[in-house]
Amino acid sequence: MTPARLLALVLAAACSRLAAQVPQLSATLALPTPALAPGGGSVSIDLRNHFGFPGVSGPVVHFDTSLGRFHVELRSDAAPRHAANFLAYVQAGTYAGTFIHRSAALDGSGISIVQGGGYRSTGGSNVSAVAKLAPVALEYALPNARGTLAAARTSDLNSATSEWYFNVKDNSTILGPANGGGYSVFGRVLGGGMSVVDRIAALPVTNAGGAFSDLPVRDFTGGTPTVANFVLINGVTPATLYPGGSGTAVLAFTVASSNPAVAAATVTGTTLTLAAGLPGTAEVTVTASETNGGTVTRTLNVTVGGGAARQAPVLASQPPAELRLAAGTPQPLVLAVVATANPAPSYQWRRNRVDLPGQRGPLLVLPAAGAAEAGLYTCVVANAEGSVESRPCAVSFPAATPAQTGRLTNLSILSSFTRNEVLTIGTAVGGAGTGGTKALLARGGGPALAQLGVPGVLPDPRLTWQTPGGAAIAANDNWGGGAALVAAFQQVGAFPFAAADSRDAAILQPALPAGNYILEVRDATGTPGVAIAELYDATPTAAVTATSTRLVNVSVRREIPEGESLVAGFYLSGETARTVLVRGVGPGLAQFGVPETMPDPQLTLFGDGGAVIGENDNWGGAEELATFAASVGAFPLANPASNDALLLLTLAPGKYTVQLKGRQAGGAALIEVYEVR
Repeated sequence: MTPARLLALVLAAACSRLAAQVPQLSATLALPTPALAPGGGSVSIDLRNHFGFPGVSGPVVHFDTSLGRFHVELRSDAAPRHAANFLAYVQAGTYAGTFIHRSAALDGSGISIVQGGGYRSTGGSNVSAVAKLAPVALEYALPNARGTLAAARTSDLNSATSEWYFNVKDNSTILGPANGGGYSVFGRVLGGGMSVVDRIAALPVTNAGGAFSDLPVRDFTGGTPTVANFVLINGVTPATLYPGGSGTAVLAFTVASSNPAVAAATVTGTTLTLAAGLPGTAEVTVTASETNGGTVTRTLNVTVGGGAARQAPVLASQPPAELRLAAGTPQPLVLAVVATANPAPSYQWRRNRVDLPGQRGPLLVLPAAGAAEAGLYTCVVANAEGSVESRPCAVSFPAATPAQTGRLTNLSILSSFTRNEVLTIGTAVGGAGTGGTKALLARGGGPALAQLGVPGVLPDPRLTWQTPGGAAIAANDNWGGGAALVAAFQQVGAFPFAAADSRDAAILQPALPAGNYILEVRDATGTPGVAIAELYDATPTAAVTATSTRLVNVSVRREIPEGESLVAGFYLSGETARTVLVRGVGPGLAQFGVPETMPDPQLTLFGDGGAVIGENDNWGGAEELATFAASVGAFPLANPASNDALLLLTLAPGKYTVQLKGRQAGGAALIEVYEVR
């Protein structure tokens, strides 16, 4: 083994261990220092860009126990099948009323794990096993470090079902690959949540026989333990990092102004609003608090005067800490910064602290990056008041199989349907150098959302799959619970439908030829309600090759009422980054005869943790954007001065959310997401 290869393996192992540690609340970007006119106007600041848990991007769940509450991030990136399996139990409410049935010392030197998910109290000392879903195959990818959540199993590697355990201490060795192949880690505790797990681990243990030989008990004086002695799991429910979404939020924000007469400060959800009053200055203090007591406080100075104050640059968003692009064929690398400053700042991108010629804008675009472009990228933003340099983004080009190479695999839209409304989803499958067919799964979920607590669902979704010319390919009203569909749901990581006879809709197309397709979603009876429309690449990961037909574009179009927005989620699978082009088209639709288009769409791209990654209002006719749009087959925007919005960014694998809203009015609009290669 070469020294370089050995170093790569050591670094990979180190990164894997770091990723498993308990993430802590931190301030990510400095707050700006706004200037306001006396008695007029206000400014809003999205606190998701300034506080959070760095590195946390997976789904979050909330544990409510008899000894306290805490939150856990599910590692869908490392163990997607186990994370999806756990979420299926969560969404079904399986864990409500269960208890921690095992607190074990694996090496004889103190409690190593606390385990639950297998048994429910039925009153007194009576218990019953929870209903089990199909077992999940081993996905050992992360070490069993302290603070991680892992799947319990028997000696059969592929036997994990409902039971899970928290690692109270570092069990990386004892539960590693040498122990029968290892145990699958699929989550990690957030913030101070381990204080609750530690309280459970500190309880005395009694032998109640069978599966309960290491039963942790409370207020127990002997005899047969009863429900009053158990550590109960009152519930495990879906949650969010930030307030304002569905479910319990990890974070909450409070704000105080030193002089409310000058600057009144309020916070609603994640939006900090500063309203101008009398001339002067005020110090505003923002505090972010997480579930288990951890806090981070930051201050900003607000000036209320006769004009805009001069301000040194402050970064509102910046590139990620790391991007790994697949080695081999050169591909685009696009990084971005967003800064506030007065006067307007200059930009200079650097690689390894050396200025890059010609890269003097907020967007760094390298059309064909390869191994020679590896390094640490930063951007220096400067004006007469000062300068700031973005955090380094480590860009590397590791070897990657086709299955490990980043690719677009999903589009989902949660939308409120009006009476008789039809939601139109478009997709293109193919790609240069590919051949064969593509497996796609489409779903229309209405009744299925009720199990997630969504009110007013669409009662009877119907799917119609057709060509752009209107030729019918397939249709479905009620999905029927077929085995092939159930298997496809599990394979792509989609949440399960509640029942085989539900009125949700699904279509599996196992072999679609390359081409363009349209999926229409509506209620079979025209009834209004909330529904989710989903489109998945259903090709098994193991079957992905360099010439496999790809999902190269997904899009959704609808009429957006004034004051509302269209929100779409997409997923990038694999282990390496991929550049994507996201378009929010309103005026550009007029060339196709679409009436009443949205006059001024605005795009915002969010990461899975809710932080803003990129924003665009008017695309400005930038040549590189037009060139990339043409390269992926997007229709041209005839007017370079149009108010259509575009974003071009290189993104790490994971889940992303696009929001499109009108700045002036509502109207017909289109969200498009393209792979760029």
